[in-house]
Amino acid sequence: MSFVIFWTDALIFLLIIVFIAWLFWFRKTNEWQLLWDRIYERPRYLIALMVLIFYGFIGFLDSIHFKDKSEPSTASVLDLLLAPRNVEAETSYSAPFALYAYSPEIVKMQNGSLEQVLSPLKYAGQSLKKFHRNRYKDIGFRIFMGVSIGLILTGLLYYVLLSIWPSILKKQFFEKVGRVFWTTLSNIIVFVCVIATLMYEYHILGTDKVGRDVFFIVIKSIRTGLVIGTVTTLIMLPFALFTGLWAGYFRGKVDDLIQYIYTTLSSIPSVLLIAAAMLSFQVKIELDPDLRLLVLCIILGVTNWTTLCRLLRGQTLKLRQLDFVQSAVALGMTPLKIIYRHILPNLMHIVIISVVLDFSGLVLAEAVLSYVGVGVSPVSYSWGNLINASRLELARDPIVWWPLCGTLALMFFLVFFANLFSDALQEAFDPKAN
Repeated sequence: MSFVIFWTDALIFLLIIVFIAWLFWFRKTNEWQLLWDRIYERPRYLIALMVLIFYGFIGFLDSIHFKDKSEPSTASVLDLLLAPRNVEAETSYSAPFALYAYSPEIVKMQNGSLEQVLSPLKYAGQSLKKFHRNRYKDIGFRIFMGVSIGLILTGLLYYVLLSIWPSILKKQFFEKVGRVFWTTLSNIIVFVCVIATLMYEYHILGTDKVGRDVFFIVIKSIRTGLVIGTVTTLIMLPFALFTGLWAGYFRGKVDDLIQYIYTTLSSIPSVLLIAAAMLSFQVKIELDPDLRLLVLCIILGVTNWTTLCRLLRGQTLKLRQLDFVQSAVALGMTPLKIIYRHILPNLMHIVIISVVLDFSGLVLAEAVLSYVGVGVSPVSYSWGNLINASRLELARDPIVWWPLCGTLALMFFLVFFANLFSDALQEAFDPKAN
């Protein structure tokens, strides 16, 4: 077995390193204390942060790839944790927690007649068939076992942490929001344990047209959404910061040139621009799904920086006229120092809010682009591909609703908690809110 690093994996690892380094630097600033003050005042921000970390942890597990010499394809740590649902496939559709196929099949009976029957599933409900158990009682028992195991694990974690680091409970964080922290953490652990006890016996979100477990596909799609949201945002951010601050501060010909560039880009419909860019690279990226995902992130970043640039330009034009900036100019400070020390800190709340909102929008944009055929590779796990496939499933009879509902649920929670946590960041970085 050997580890394999894709392009997007390398970017994710680099982002994690940069984030940790930024976090150590950020702890020394006043905004750090302001941010935690907001979290102390409104515990819902802590809940949002922990849910986002949980999503990120799933994406991180799915980014550690390895390849077995006996297997032609690569796998991730998440694939191992979700096994055997990643390899076992039924014949066709089955509803959530079902024991039989969703649509009847024509079967030849022993007397020679043809009848429509619901075929039993091959991999779901094995213990029920073996021990003749009732399905609903078995589901209830497994949920009870999952909740019990989750609470026991939370208690063990609390005891181990208290034994290793007894003074941690006396820290300011645990004194103020310790109850919210442990409640949220225990809910996450219980949720994982319940899912673990159920998924090895049932298809929690049913199966798709070719019999693949929908829950496995939805969970695997988290990484694609996070990659598009984070990588694209960080590609877009330098363009917007550089052009917006320079256009607003230097004005004149620099401002005219930058305005011309972003006005031209804004005048082209974004979907058509992205589609044209993706089709121009189609030959090189068609056989490499990971490279196609990276190219999509780059194209989205290059084409979506104009809105933030326009906002930063307008605010910079206003800030450069204020007394503290004029005083810095009179004292002989260079333009770069003025921008870095005086203008940029007063724009961070706009940057933070825009970045988080763009992250949420890009997660949703991936679904739209995959729907029109210029998103990620059709063989990749993504929420957009699931939604694209669901448009035909909603038109069939009987209707297949669970792939769309499972996808929308995970997208909703990711976007909702990202927007909720952005409120805390906005209040910490906005000078008018302090």
